[in-house]
Amino acid sequence: MSVVSWVLAGTATCVLVWMAFRHWKRMGSLDSRLAMGDPTLLNDSNVHIEEVIQAPMGSQLHDQKMVIAMDNPLK
Repeated sequence: MSVVSWVLAGTATCVLVWMAFRHWKRMGSLDSRLAMGDPTLLNDSNVHIEEVIQAPMGSQLHDQKMVIAMDNPLK
C-alpha cells in the first residue's frame, strides 16, 4: 500500500509542477507578445480581452473614477 501512495503522490506532484511551468511559460510569452504589439492576440482563444483602448503613451486608466484634466500649476 505504501508504494501505491508514493506513486500517487509522485504523479500528483509532477502534474502540479507541469501546470505551474505551463502557466509561467504562457504568462512570459503573453508579456513579450504584449510588448511587441502582436496583433494575433486579438484572435487567440487562450486570451480573454475585456476592452481595447487606444491612448497616448503614458496615459493612465482609472477604473470607475472620474478624472478631471487640469493645467499644470507649476509652469
